[in-house]
Amino acid sequence: MVRKDWVIELQREKEYRHDWIFIIDLTVELGKQKCLVILGVSQQYLESSIFPLARGLKHHEVQLFSLEIMDSTRGEFIEEKLCELANVVGCPVQIISDHGSDIEKGIKLFIQKYTSVIYTYDVTHAMALLLKHELETSEKYQSFIQKCSQCRHQLQQIELSFLSPPSQRSQCRYFNVEKLIDWAQKLLNCPIETLFKLAQTDEPEILNKILITKFGWLKDYQEEIFIWGQMVLMTRTLEAQLKQNGINQESMTEFELNEFSLFSNQTLVFQQNIIEYITTEIDKIPEGRTILATSDIIESIFGKYKHFSSRCPLKQIGQMILSISLCTMNLTTSVVKQALEDIRYIDLKDWASRVFGQSMLSKRKIVFSTSVDDIEFA
Repeated sequence: MVRKDWVIELQREKEYRHDWIFIIDLTVELGKQKCLVILGVSQQYLESSIFPLARGLKHHEVQLFSLEIMDSTRGEFIEEKLCELANVVGCPVQIISDHGSDIEKGIKLFIQKYTSVIYTYDVTHAMALLLKHELETSEKYQSFIQKCSQCRHQLQQIELSFLSPPSQRSQCRYFNVEKLIDWAQKLLNCPIETLFKLAQTDEPEILNKILITKFGWLKDYQEEIFIWGQMVLMTRTLEAQLKQNGINQESMTEFELNEFSLFSNQTLVFQQNIIEYITTEIDKIPEGRTILATSDIIESIFGKYKHFSSRCPLKQIGQMILSISLCTMNLTTSVVKQALEDIRYIDLKDWASRVFGQSMLSKRKIVFSTSVDDIEFA
């Protein structure tokens, strides 16, 4: 059921100003529809309340500007939505997103009309993509993750199961690659005496043979694990820097002050790729200005929505998408009172029917509740 307070947040009038930052992304479920979400935060608020504290945005500190259910997300349609929003709340000073093809095209079309807008590539996605390009084509790394998967399966029912590699995500695995690398590094560096003690065995020779059988393969990857660890360290160092302090003309100098173990050509090239990302982004920024470098806040809100909607039998874009508005609103007694007084349930039901149509679950119930006697055969 659609709650009235979900809708009133979408209808709430937004302030018109010239320093908005748009944070934009798409969320996808089953079916052909996608949901376009645009959040807003002012540059003034970032400079006064976020950057001085070296922290990220919280859900209630952004405003929900747009939540659009779309059958097509072609760049032209994204541009149209951005133009409509700019007319209502003001032209943004910055738009930040990942490099999804449809969104990127829409933003570039929008910037052709509003040339002063800064388009920023979210640092989290940028660093994950660099890792993906480096590791996805590496036969050694692909072999390593296969070995990790096999090792995890082999350890499930034995006394060393507490040493299992972390599970690997089928999606977004390059956002979390450090978990496997960290596991391997710590296991290789763990004193054998500690493992004997934790395994609680009186037969260290037998345990030692099991350790060699189950984990001896890690020695074959020791040098590469260190190199991969340095790559992950570089990306996470930059992410922490830009997420806490924003990005500006000083960001390059700050990153280069870090000391990394760049003993291989591979890590040197990888560092250069990171520097190219920083250079590309800071070239867009006027002198003396610090801007937002991450769209993590929208990913966090999507994560909360997906957790909230996980109870739904079928994962489709439906009325539950409106729960996103709860993340950004200050839900007070007066807001609930206003929603109850100003919005009639019959109007809300009619609006939801027009926007979302008949749900997949409803259609499924009609099909599978049909009696065999009601089916006509030719």
